[in-house]
Amino acid sequence: MAKRQILNSKNKTLLVTHLPEEPDWSDLPPELISLISRKLIDIFDFVRLRAVCKTWRSAVRTSDLAPQLPWIMDNSDQSFKKGYLRFYSLLTGKTHNFNVPRSIQKFITGSAYNYLFSYDMQTCDCSLINPLTKDEISLPPSPVGIWYPTCVPADPSSRYAVISIHPTLKTTDLLFCQLGDLDWTLMKEESFPYYRIHGMGIKCLLEGFVFHDGLCYATDRDTGSTVVINLAMQTVICVAPQPESELRKEFAYLIVSAGEILRVCQYNKRCQQETSYFDIYRLHLGNRDGNVINPCWIKIDNINHQFLFLHGKHGCSFRADDFSGFIGNNIYFLTKRNIKETNILSRYNLKDGKIETLQVPEELGCSWFVPSLCKKSSNYR
Repeated sequence: MAKRQILNSKNKTLLVTHLPEEPDWSDLPPELISLISRKLIDIFDFVRLRAVCKTWRSAVRTSDLAPQLPWIMDNSDQSFKKGYLRFYSLLTGKTHNFNVPRSIQKFITGSAYNYLFSYDMQTCDCSLINPLTKDEISLPPSPVGIWYPTCVPADPSSRYAVISIHPTLKTTDLLFCQLGDLDWTLMKEESFPYYRIHGMGIKCLLEGFVFHDGLCYATDRDTGSTVVINLAMQTVICVAPQPESELRKEFAYLIVSAGEILRVCQYNKRCQQETSYFDIYRLHLGNRDGNVINPCWIKIDNINHQFLFLHGKHGCSFRADDFSGFIGNNIYFLTKRNIKETNILSRYNLKDGKIETLQVPEELGCSWFVPSLCKKSSNYR
């Protein structure tokens, strides 16, 4: 500290200490600000950092946001009918309320990606909504008379959205669009020669859609096989049969994990969570002269440093190193003790098969999404 001598009224020498000037935080190097931003696990702390000043905002891009875990939407009280949505963050353990007027009187459901799917049952209008940014991407209207369609919003590596409709509960009308299209494209029957059935649509119930490397993967509920679809060409590339060792009549999740397609089979899903157990398979397509042949599922014993989150008909994969308190080679899943109770969160250890129930609020719902600050609506209609 700087010191200097002065004389007081009695001619006595005093030492006066000069405090340093308050630093100008806007002068911090942009590289340092960006580094700090990537250490913030709470998305709201990240937003506050960018709001400090113009310099900090320009130094920190929304893509610098640290990886986020899913938010679970509480729809037990039908809050979306009142124009707001409530979420529970697995990462911070906090509950957040968002005013989303466009969600009033609409069917809202989640997915494995960064948007919620909104469907107006009166007008058949469809859209994707980000409750954080209020960003909305318009989709073509759903065919008239179809209630509660299942939609898969486009993932970060694809501009496609898929909507799966079960008009007869025996077949699937599979429609898709690129973001910005004015109409849905109906997948032609001749594209599914294995499933074709005399003018009644695709002879299968497709569910659990995921995108990866420009392809769409879905599970046939009846046969358990996996259909690999090239939407751009409107063709089925191949069909991977259900693993021989897999038990029938159980649900299989399709998940992109560390660049691979995993099939996660949950047994006793509708029973008490303490009795659930899982098998995991990795998809092997095989190549010969550039052509995909003889696809099959290979059973694996562990997923190393990855952990999975399962809910509804979707799942996500994350790296344990990115999240404190979360353990690799584990599966986090939501289930009910019985039909009347709300969801509970459990963790399944793939190594020893043990299940641990985690402490979370009781109001967990049945829809979820991974929070993001990226906006896409400006690029589409």
